[in-house]
Amino acid sequence: MLLGEPSRTPYDLNFMLFGIPVRVHPLFWLAGLLLGRSSSGGPRLLIWMVAFSLGILCHELGHALVMRNQGCFSWITLYCFGGLASCDRSRATGRYPDSWRQIAVSAAGPLAGFLLAAILVAAVIASKHHVVVEWGGHFGLSVFTTEVIGSPHVSYFVNDFLFITIVYGIFNLLPVYPLDGGQIAREVLMMVFGADGIRLSLILSMLVAVSLAAYGAVKLQDYWLALFFGFFAYSSFVTLQSYDGNRPWS
Repeated sequence: MLLGEPSRTPYDLNFMLFGIPVRVHPLFWLAGLLLGRSSSGGPRLLIWMVAFSLGILCHELGHALVMRNQGCFSWITLYCFGGLASCDRSRATGRYPDSWRQIAVSAAGPLAGFLLAAILVAAVIASKHHVVVEWGGHFGLSVFTTEVIGSPHVSYFVNDFLFITIVYGIFNLLPVYPLDGGQIAREVLMMVFGADGIRLSLILSMLVAVSLAAYGAVKLQDYWLALFFGFFAYSSFVTLQSYDGNRPWS
């Protein structure tokens, strides 16, 4: 969901997963700590960081695996509040991408999270516990278990992981740049309206982001959410101005 890949640092964590290179930028850990700032105590925050890292990694792995399936050399970068699955088209062994293939790549991240969440929910239900979905909470939606599963620490992990894979996944499908939904909206609108679909997708992104920023600030009083989508609204506006050839403050 990032705008671009960050520069490498001496503090990056690098490893391979299913043959795909993964790089974790130091700001990823800082972002996780900021998002988990409401967690009380060291163990609780550590559980959040594990769930946050695994959830984001699974999301980006979904993108990268579909890219590789299309014959493109791919890698993953975890950075800030999300991650980025990149593809070196010059090293691709197959055709990449047309609109439908790009849609498949964009949708694969949230779908990977939903699949893992479904498996986890099935396991929770099989253990004779319950999962509740309610409006409210951070991002306006909460998914959580109603009883302790084994131990409080296990329950914390389950709830955090469900939040990342389900709530984060749903918001990632909103038609807002640079989220996956924004990429999907661009491809769909381009198939319908041709090249003008890019401009229409930027307008749609800006309107949706402004609405969500206002909703977060006024209705939810979640100023972190308002800032999050306010930045995306501004980014879409600047990109639209550039696309139209009217760069602001030039």
